[in-house]
Amino acid sequence: MQRRLFIGGVLTGPLGLVGPAAIAKSRTGREVPLVGVLAATGLSALDYLRQGLRQQGYVEGQSVNFAFRSADGNPRDLPGLARHLAGLDVDVLFVAGPAALDAAVHATSAVPIVALDLETDPLRSGLVRSLEHPRTNVTGVFLDQSALTSKWLELVRLTLPRARQLNLFWDAGSGPWQLAAAKAAAKRQGFEIDTLVVRSEGDFERELADGMSSKPDALVLLSSPLVRARSVQLAEFSHKQRLPMLSPFGEFVRAGGLMSYGPNVQDFYVRASVFVDKVLKGSRAGDLPILVPNTFEQLLNLRTAKAMGLTLPPALLAGASELIQ
Repeated sequence: MQRRLFIGGVLTGPLGLVGPAAIAKSRTGREVPLVGVLAATGLSALDYLRQGLRQQGYVEGQSVNFAFRSADGNPRDLPGLARHLAGLDVDVLFVAGPAALDAAVHATSAVPIVALDLETDPLRSGLVRSLEHPRTNVTGVFLDQSALTSKWLELVRLTLPRARQLNLFWDAGSGPWQLAAAKAAAKRQGFEIDTLVVRSEGDFERELADGMSSKPDALVLLSSPLVRARSVQLAEFSHKQRLPMLSPFGEFVRAGGLMSYGPNVQDFYVRASVFVDKVLKGSRAGDLPILVPNTFEQLLNLRTAKAMGLTLPPALLAGASELIQ
C-alpha cells in the first residue's frame, strides 16, 4: 500500500455493544456509514477517533466503518490522500491538523469535514464564515491562537525572568496564524526572536542544530502534528543542549522535556467525535458551531528543571496540572 489505508475493522476488532449510534444513517445510502480519516502522521488520529465514537455508542462494522490515510510525516502526500478519500464518497471526512484540513478543503466542497485543528484560525483563514454558523462544509474543534500563545510566552517569562533570546520552532504546514500570534506575544514579553522553520520531519535535526547559533535562552515549540509526533526526539535535544523548552503537548514533558501547556489531545478527539456523530445522524457541517475549548493542562518536569539548574517560581508550580518528579 502507498501510505496507510485501512477500511472497516482491519486494525482492531469490534468496538463494543450496539448502542444508540446504530440508528445513524449513511448520507450516501450505505447500510453502514463510512468515515474517512486523514492525518499528517501516525495512527493516533484513527485510534482516538475510534475511542471517541465508541463512547458515542458506535460499533465498528455494524454502525460505522473507517477509511484511513496517513502521510507518515510527508505533508506533500496529503493532497493526493485527501482526493482519494473524497473519491470514496465517505459520509464524513475527519481530519487531524492544519495540513490535512487544507488538503481536504481543496479536495472536496461536498463532503462534510470535521476538523481537529489546534493551529489554524478558522475565521481569518476563510474556512468558515462565523464560529456560530460556519456555513461551509467545515466544522470541528479549533483554538484561540492569541490566548494560547500569550500563555506560552507568559510561562517562559515566569520561568526565565532574565531571558532575552527566544527561538520559535514552527512547522510551516501549520499556517501563519499561530506563528503571528506567538511573535506578537513574544514581543510583548520583551524577547528577541529567531524562527526555526520545518516543512517535514526530515528538517528537524538541521533546524534545531542551526538554531543554536543564536545562543537562545529558551525555545518554544509551536503546535503541529509533526511536533507532537517527535516529542521524544525534541526532549532529548533539550537535555543534550541544556536548553529550556516549552511544548503544547504533555508527551514532551513525560519524555523528559521541561514544560508544556496545551490540550489533552485524547480528550479533544472525544469532543471532535461528537461532531462526527452529529453529521452521521443528519446534521449539516455548516450548521454545527465551531468548538473553541479554553481548558488546558500544564505539566512540569522537576527532574529536568534541576538538571538545567533552574529554580521554578512558586506561582509556576502552583499552576501546574501535573508535576513529574
